[in-house]
Amino acid sequence: MSVIMAPQEPFSGPVSMHEAMARAIKYNLDERVKLMEMAVANQQLDLSRFDMLPRLVAGAGYTGRNNESGSESLNLATGRRTGESTTATDRHRRTADLGFTWNILDFGVSYLRARQNSNLVLIADERRRRVVQGILQDVRTSYWRAVAAERLLKRIEPLEKRIEAARKNANAMEAQRVQAPLQTLSYQRALVDTLRQLQTLRRELVAAKSQLGALMGLPPGENFTLQMPPDVTGKDVPAITASVETLETYALLNRPELLEESYNARITADETHRALLKLLPGIDLNAGLHYDSNSFLLNQRWADYGARVSWNILSLASAPDTHAFSKAQEELVAFRRQALSVAVLSQVRVAMVQFRELSQEFSLNADQAAIDRRIRQQYVNSSTVGQQGDMSVIQAEVSELVSDLRRDLVYADLQNAYARVMVSAGVDPMPEAVPSQDLTTLRQAVSDGLGAWQQKAGGTARLQDLLVPATTTSEKAPGEKAPVEKAAEPKTDSKAAPVAARNEEPTERKAAVPERVTVAELPQPQAASMSAPMTVSYGPSSRSETAKVYSVPLSALAPMGRASAR
Repeated sequence: MSVIMAPQEPFSGPVSMHEAMARAIKYNLDERVKLMEMAVANQQLDLSRFDMLPRLVAGAGYTGRNNESGSESLNLATGRRTGESTTATDRHRRTADLGFTWNILDFGVSYLRARQNSNLVLIADERRRRVVQGILQDVRTSYWRAVAAERLLKRIEPLEKRIEAARKNANAMEAQRVQAPLQTLSYQRALVDTLRQLQTLRRELVAAKSQLGALMGLPPGENFTLQMPPDVTGKDVPAITASVETLETYALLNRPELLEESYNARITADETHRALLKLLPGIDLNAGLHYDSNSFLLNQRWADYGARVSWNILSLASAPDTHAFSKAQEELVAFRRQALSVAVLSQVRVAMVQFRELSQEFSLNADQAAIDRRIRQQYVNSSTVGQQGDMSVIQAEVSELVSDLRRDLVYADLQNAYARVMVSAGVDPMPEAVPSQDLTTLRQAVSDGLGAWQQKAGGTARLQDLLVPATTTSEKAPGEKAPVEKAAEPKTDSKAAPVAARNEEPTERKAAVPERVTVAELPQPQAASMSAPMTVSYGPSSRSETAKVYSVPLSALAPMGRASAR
């Protein structure tokens, strides 16, 4: 446990939802595993770059023997030996070599492997994003369930004591035969049924706080205090102002799973190039410096160089099958990404539908809880004047407790649905660059990210390195339709321009679906990294700088065959 559980910052007070999220980001074991996987992927990338270097081998040696290395000669014309023994090698000699070898084919293969490893680093980053999004969604749900448990468990214990006291009184009444036996047994049965309901509620709530502690990376059994928010009412429904179409477009551009498939497509394409490159002849370039202490040599130090071409001609027989297999892999990755795009669109739609349904359900449960509270108050008022018995008051209190629990649990589900909309759209609840990893900075970053995620969904994209540069805004490829350009008539505020332009042309002109859309990007002060976010705007800029123009294939934004004018 001392190895697994890293020292954590102590609690400075009750834990709020934002602090719970910050602690989960910093101390959750799943997040730490993904960070280590990213570190390993980066180290693998650094190592693969050394494979592109040529070989430079240094060697030294010593050779000795106990007698002279002599030999005779044979006269080929007469067939007689010369009879004289000669030697050209010292009995003891030293050698040294410094050889340089470079295979151009291996260099190309190593370059493609290094490029594949760089994409694996990006894949590890996307997997870390997916884990962070899932952890924060679970923390939100567990926090509100823990809040419901803290509120209601304090009310369950005294109510259970009252029920136990009422059961003792009922048993005494049955023994004394004060009432009819059937009436007394029915009363006891009602008490036992009420106590069973309370125990069921306790079972649902007792583990909520422990689950939240596990998500924050706390050691098992460590106690902490929750910051209790005000009681929720029917007006505490979180609002989602972003449209479904905006969330769908953002999801197609930013979901970690889709970006991972895009990087897998790059890896598969490089694997195709590697397979074809291995079919080519290999070219070896070599050079070396040599030294030999043999005194019979005319030059004891010399340099040599050369080149050699080698080609396994039989490998050409597998070239068609290799090419067909590589293309099949590329088509599989592309189709898998398209199928995943359809699933992403469905997830966004389903998440929005569930959020709206739970919003209505929460409003009804909040109204029911308020009504049960007033009913319980009426029973209490009636019992004080002797018009109602304890059983009626206890049942009214249990009904109020159950209504409050159902309201709080539905509210926890509503918060989960709210987070599911965010996760299904691929929105990061935190900025990509956090200046520090202390809890105060992380808590503020989480608060700012959760407060502005809908604005982020309307204006940014993480696909700068996936865009295809276009030649000009007016030129088009042969057989390609004109790109959609709605920059002259934006329908939204220029401060929060949508990621994808929506075609607002009349109905009779919407049948023509463009094959590519044009995205304009203003020049930045410096080149951004591959994973940095990029603001994509369809509104005309008032600045006079030259704009960079990119042409994005619609096949990268929507599944194959999906007729859409976006």
